[in-house]
Amino acid sequence: MFAKTFEKFSYTSVGISTFLLLGISYYYTTLDINWSLFESKIINGILIFGALMLSNYAIDTVTRQLTIERSNRNAYHLLLYPLTVMSYPVESIDMRFILSSAAIWAAWRNVRIFFELTDNTKKIKRLFDASVLLSFSSLIIVENLIIFAYPILALVTSNISRDFKHYIIIFMTPIIILPSGYVLFSFLSLESYLLSSYFFGDQLQMLDEFKFILPASYIPVSIVFVLYIISLIIKFSRKISLQRRILDFVGVVFFISTSYFFSMNQQLSGSEFHYLSLILVYFISQIFVKKIKSSYVNFIFIVLIASIVTFNFLI
Repeated sequence: MFAKTFEKFSYTSVGISTFLLLGISYYYTTLDINWSLFESKIINGILIFGALMLSNYAIDTVTRQLTIERSNRNAYHLLLYPLTVMSYPVESIDMRFILSSAAIWAAWRNVRIFFELTDNTKKIKRLFDASVLLSFSSLIIVENLIIFAYPILALVTSNISRDFKHYIIIFMTPIIILPSGYVLFSFLSLESYLLSSYFFGDQLQMLDEFKFILPASYIPVSIVFVLYIISLIIKFSRKISLQRRILDFVGVVFFISTSYFFSMNQQLSGSEFHYLSLILVYFISQIFVKKIKSSYVNFIFIVLIASIVTFNFLI
C-alpha cells in the first residue's frame, strides 16, 4: 500500500503529497488566526500552502538528493511530511511560525547545497540565498537571528576550504536587509508586523511545573518524537563522513534548543511545531533508507494515520 506507492519518487507520490498539503492548508484556514498580514482566508490559505510546499521542496532536496545513501532515493518523506504536520496539536494559527520556518528550511537547503558544491562562485550564491532567507525570517521574528549561528558553526567545524567572503555574506546580509525592510514597511504603515519578539515580549514564561500528563491531542506528535529518537540511534550508528556527521549534529542541536525554547511558552498555538518539520522528517526518513519489509513501512504509516485521525479529529 504505502510502501509500494512511495517506494520511488514519481508523479503519483508528488501528487498525493501535494494534495495532502492542500488539505492541511484548507484545514488551517478554518482555525482561529492569531497573527497574519491579511484578513482574507483565501490569501492566508495560499500563503500557508506556499510555505508548506517550500518546506516540502527543501525536505525533498535534503532527504532524497543530499543524503549519503544515494542509491536508495525512496519517496517516503513525501508522505511523512504531511503526516508529521497533521500530527501537530495546532489549536490556532500563527502565520509568523509557518512563514518564518519555511524560510529557515529553504535557507538550510541552500546551506546543505553550499557544502556539496566545489565551485566557489556557486557556493557564494547559495550562501547569499540562505542569508537572505534567514534575514527575512528574522524580519518576522527577531529571535531567528540566533539561527545564523548554525551555518557559522557548520562552516567553522566542517573540513572545507573557507573564504573570508563567506563570513562577510553571513554577517552583512542581515545588517543590510533588516533596517531596509523595516524602513520600507514603516512607509507602508506595516511596521507593527515586523520584528516580533517572544524573548522580550510577555508571551515567553517559564513553566511553574512540568506537566507529565499530556492532552490526547499530543499523542500523535509524541509518536513522531519516538520515531525521531529511534532514527537518531540508527543515523548515528552508521559510518558517515565527518562533514555529514557535523551537519546532522547541528540539526540535533537545533531540535533540542528550539524545543526547549518553545517549552517555556505557556500559550502554545501549535504552529511552533513547524520549526521542527525538516529535522523530524529528515531523521525519521533514515528508518526507510535501508531495505526493510514493506509490512514494517505500512505499519509505521498506519499507526501515524490512525493516531492522527483518532486523537486530532475524533476525540
